[in-house]
Amino acid sequence: MPHSSLDAHAPQRQGGWLLPVSVRWITLLAVLIGLVAAAALSFALEHYFSEERARQDLSRDLARTTRVLTLTMQGQLWDYARDEAEATVRALVTDDPRVVSVTVFDSAAQRPFVEYAVAGEPDVASVLGQSGDIVANGEVIGRVAVRMTSAPYLALARATVERSMLTTTAMLVIGGLLIMGFLQRRLLRPMAALTGAARILSEGNLNREIHPLRDDEVGRVAVALENMRVALLHAFDELHGKNDELTAHAALLEQRVAERTEALSRANEELRGALEALKSTQSGLIEAEKLASLGRLVAGVAHELNTPLGNALTVVSTLEDLLAGLEARIASNTLRRSDLQTHVEEAREGQDILQRNVMRAADLVRGFKQLAIDQTTDMRRSFGLVEVVNEILITVRPSFNRTPFRIEIDLQDVTMDSYPGPLGQVLTNLLLNALNHAFAGRDAGCVAISTRVLDDGQVCLVCRDDGVGMSPEVLQRIFEPFFTTRFGQGGSGLGLHIARNIVVGLLGGTIEVRSAPGQGAEFRVTIPRVAPVRVAA
Repeated sequence: MPHSSLDAHAPQRQGGWLLPVSVRWITLLAVLIGLVAAAALSFALEHYFSEERARQDLSRDLARTTRVLTLTMQGQLWDYARDEAEATVRALVTDDPRVVSVTVFDSAAQRPFVEYAVAGEPDVASVLGQSGDIVANGEVIGRVAVRMTSAPYLALARATVERSMLTTTAMLVIGGLLIMGFLQRRLLRPMAALTGAARILSEGNLNREIHPLRDDEVGRVAVALENMRVALLHAFDELHGKNDELTAHAALLEQRVAERTEALSRANEELRGALEALKSTQSGLIEAEKLASLGRLVAGVAHELNTPLGNALTVVSTLEDLLAGLEARIASNTLRRSDLQTHVEEAREGQDILQRNVMRAADLVRGFKQLAIDQTTDMRRSFGLVEVVNEILITVRPSFNRTPFRIEIDLQDVTMDSYPGPLGQVLTNLLLNALNHAFAGRDAGCVAISTRVLDDGQVCLVCRDDGVGMSPEVLQRIFEPFFTTRFGQGGSGLGLHIARNIVVGLLGGTIEVRSAPGQGAEFRVTIPRVAPVRVAA
């Protein structure tokens, strides 16, 4: 039976050679740490409180000694008996190891009256000092300054702590041994037996029974291991039987997989052919969309040229009638100078009107020529945004003129280095999309075109309508190819898809749409003023 990763690492012991990792050592270490921590805390607290008691005792004794000396020195200082005062001080403090120094000052002389100090320098941290005034007959005649050390108290406290440490250490050793003996008997030995049984199970030997040594948690673990051993024996027997079944099923599955693979290969070839046909159809529809745009351009040309050419034709007919009348007067010899002057003025006025209309037609032809070049090619050039938008509106307005809907513009001009033809196609598709879809069932409506230069230098073109709006389902799929809400009514479903591809791919910008039912739709096209450089395929 194969070994698991846990079996492979079971014999290894991680840790130093002085302290191998095992339950026995971990238990011993835990007991020792707990006992030592408790003892250390107890010693620290006892040491702290003993020092605190020493300071309190020293403060109390210092106050008492100072008070005794102030009372004793009253008579000697009043009588100015220096020798007697010095003898009294020495008698009081010579045999007291706590006293460091005693100084008696005379208020009149402002100098020491009696000085006493022990030899050597005591520890400054352990020294406390206190002074008291010497009063006689209601008058301060001097002062006593006493300095005492807490070293004797600390030495006594230290001796007490050391005796306590020795006693506690002995108790810790005895208690630790008793605890380890108890744990060894009641816990560690059964766990060692349980570990050996588990190791035998991990090696694949399922024939050796596991008997619980005690009726406790460890014993219940042993019972669980025995139940697991029995369950594993039954499971292995079942696995042997199922292994034969799986072998037969695997052979059958391989045969079915081979059949399905062959069928999928055939289906894949069919799908590849269908995809090529779909791409070809899509290309044809895109070309048809471009031809439709060109047809709208021609219709716009005819509509816009009709007015100046009609005016020119009217002027020519009028001039022809005037010329015929002039010839009749000349033939009848009734022509007068005033008639000739009137004819010249009318002819000059007609010529002016004719010249303006012909020039208007020429400008329109020139603009339409540039627009036709832009619409049928992807030529890049510098252009004014307002100029291109107005040219596109000329071609689209004839479609709106036959409806009750109108176009409003709010344009901010900017010079761009981009592709005017594709940009015009995007605007054309947005306008015609609004005309075909936004005003269904309405007898009035408006499409607003606005352009703005943003702070980051990009140009924002907004096409907004006040039509019926779009539902969230339609809004989610608005740019999908061949998706249209007017299927079978002349809509190809490619207009907005082509517009997005042009904006994102060729113009290097983004196109966003916002809409809600009954609240119209807003298409926001954001493109850079300088289009990105196209990489040749």
